[in-house]
Amino acid sequence: MMVSERLLRFVRLAVAVVPATGIVLASRLLRPFFTVRFGSLKADRIGHFVLETELMLHEQDVGIRPRPRRCIDIYYAPRPVSNTQIEMMWSRVIRMWPRWLMVAVYRINRLVPGSDRHIVPTASSSCLDVHNLLDRTAPKLFFTPDEIVRGNQLLRDLGIGADEEFVCVIVRDAAYYKQALPNQDLSYHDYRNCDVDTYVPGLEALADRGVVVLRMGAIVEKPMRSNHPKLIDYASSPMRSAFGDVFLASRCKFTISDGLGFYALPAAFRRPNAYVNYSPFHMFYSSRSVDLGIAKVFVDAQSQRLIPLRDLVGRDIARLTRTELIAASGMAICDNSPEEIRELLLEMNDRLDGVWRDEIGDDTRQQAFWSKFAAVIGPEGRAIHGELRSRYGAHYLRTHLEWFAE
Repeated sequence: MMVSERLLRFVRLAVAVVPATGIVLASRLLRPFFTVRFGSLKADRIGHFVLETELMLHEQDVGIRPRPRRCIDIYYAPRPVSNTQIEMMWSRVIRMWPRWLMVAVYRINRLVPGSDRHIVPTASSSCLDVHNLLDRTAPKLFFTPDEIVRGNQLLRDLGIGADEEFVCVIVRDAAYYKQALPNQDLSYHDYRNCDVDTYVPGLEALADRGVVVLRMGAIVEKPMRSNHPKLIDYASSPMRSAFGDVFLASRCKFTISDGLGFYALPAAFRRPNAYVNYSPFHMFYSSRSVDLGIAKVFVDAQSQRLIPLRDLVGRDIARLTRTELIAASGMAICDNSPEEIRELLLEMNDRLDGVWRDEIGDDTRQQAFWSKFAAVIGPEGRAIHGELRSRYGAHYLRTHLEWFAE
């Protein structure tokens, strides 16, 4: 951080100290009459900014983490903010105060006795919907009429007709975090990165069925290489914007994601997610009945042999989340193949079109997989998942019977 930026932050904090101290002291004096609570949103990553905030509010509504009877909640979004459109949309739903003031309020509140009573509790399990709330609640975020007009114009500008279906695809690579969060070393998550080239056969198969495909991403490592007219590299387009990211995710037929935080946007608007290359495996997003997916798998680092799930039961390996720890275990993480990705995407499209037909044994294989998944993640893992409702890719289970066998 440059010296001028540090000086500016110090000046802002100094200016805010007096009013912030008054706000915190007033919160203590007013407590016999009503409770004033302060909430800091996790704004630097889109998944947390969207879904963790959404789940926190739903947990308050349904009484899982109820608000005090007489209560005023005041929130702010610390920098950096991953999406300015989301910040503006949250300000329509909850009371958002300026960060220059609230940073000081939050810090001073921690120094005054009784601070915990004046902090809004976060969601039970970060972005994981442990209480399956998204299946039984309405979205919190909404667009204004003017934004809907703007969004529909964006669709026209992208060449998407009013009657055309489109999907969004987001592929994790290292480019975004290196540029957006240069002071944070996130290389420990490199095993989660994917190669967009392996997605293209599946995306072209969707496009052949008349579905427009939009490659999403604020900053990407390389373009999506395809000559198919229905594949649009929106991430590299001058039309890409924070607003467009949110609007497109809210209107798509489904989103293709590897567990990167973008998946929270369609989830927040109750659009389906098709997961490929999901990682880490033990956090596979399983709480929504509309979702479908397959995950990256563990292989032996030397032989590249697929490790059966039964060999992971009762071991901490399945819950490793750092690249160096996975390597030290003698394991490696293997991406899904282009064919596996293609089959998963076509299955999702067919299911949403109502033309998918299960084969004999598919339901049995689903039950066997989810039973083994529950055993792998263990009681601690099950506690953060809630009810397992999503489906695993049928083609993958048909062709990898040994992987999840007893």
